[in-house]
Amino acid sequence: MICSIDRDVCMGCGICAEFCPGDVILMEDGKAKIAFRKDCWTCFSCELSCPVKAVDVHPFRKPKPMAWPMVKGKKKLA
Repeated sequence: MICSIDRDVCMGCGICAEFCPGDVILMEDGKAKIAFRKDCWTCFSCELSCPVKAVDVHPFRKPKPMAWPMVKGKKKLA
């Protein structure tokens, strides 16, 4: 998940926002800004595309709650 964008280092080129498939990054006041952190796909496109390395992406996401409760190792259908 995207952790941070160092706005002091960001040169405002917008490449990270263009490369982000989830539209997580927007440009604001000529600098990149994390707009929708929870939509991050953790694909590293923004971090790898940034020419000044202002973007930091962490490789792990917090676990999401299970969609279906488990009962004795099997899914319980509602």
